[in-house]
Amino acid sequence: MIYAGVDIGGTNIKIGLVDINGNIIADNSIKTEPYEDYKNTLEDIVRDIKLLCNQCGIDYHDIAGIGLGVPGVVDSRTGTVSYSANLGWRDVPIVHALEVASGIHSEAANDANCAAWGEYKFGASKTMDNAILITLGTGVGSGIIINGKLFDGVASAGGEAGHMIIVKDGKRCNCGLKGCWERYASATALIEQTQEAMDKYPDSIMHDIVKEQGKISGRTAFIAAEKGDRAGKEVVDAYIDYIATGLINLGNIFHPNAFIIGGGVSNEGPALINPLEGKVNSGLLANEYNPKVRIIGASLGNKAGIIGAAALVM
Repeated sequence: MIYAGVDIGGTNIKIGLVDINGNIIADNSIKTEPYEDYKNTLEDIVRDIKLLCNQCGIDYHDIAGIGLGVPGVVDSRTGTVSYSANLGWRDVPIVHALEVASGIHSEAANDANCAAWGEYKFGASKTMDNAILITLGTGVGSGIIINGKLFDGVASAGGEAGHMIIVKDGKRCNCGLKGCWERYASATALIEQTQEAMDKYPDSIMHDIVKEQGKISGRTAFIAAEKGDRAGKEVVDAYIDYIATGLINLGNIFHPNAFIIGGGVSNEGPALINPLEGKVNSGLLANEYNPKVRIIGASLGNKAGIIGAAALVM
């Protein structure tokens, strides 16, 4: 059987045809038009699914279901996007509208939840019934799997780990709160912390790295630290501490088999994962008695949203 997975982002909408084993047969990307009428967006999505079907020689009517990942608060039980800041949507009956536009059974969930579900069904945590996906990107996204089921709270508004407070009266977050984990552990925060360190240390080799790369990135401090730069190491150590603080909180609440780390920063591999795993496990309650929590890099990359969305309707 063939399913369609749709991952709506702030810039692009990724669309793919996925088989029952989680393999992407074909995929494409179209531009997101923020604040556009949602029905127009859905028409674009359906048009692209039909195009992919034609390219692969698949009968459109053989698509068994369409799964949709949407940034924001998505009530998966009612199929409603309660609120999406990136898209300018409020109280949008997205599933009903998509079924009308496509003629195919559809389901929707928060985009980070879709990515977590994809990793659980076909990726890094597929052998684990308790796992938490954390994506370190523009913000901090999260998806929580408990006993083989996706946790999303009342009206699917739960699981937003990026907005737990880790610093009282700390930096103001875009959500309006102060001290959110996202303001300290996202890739955006890492870039901000790197800039602050460069201002403090004018002799840091991070200045040379930025000149070479053309801009500050989430990699700048990691590259500098690897070369032995003191300022770069300070940034990396502090940043990993911020991530660990949030994971320790989550670990003491849920104690999952593993934390799956995704997003661009996860590409740092062992330089991020190894010290993070040590810090997290040393900070968990009664750590000498409880099983260790593994820290693993996400395996599906930027396809996790497509695959996880498709898995919603499998």
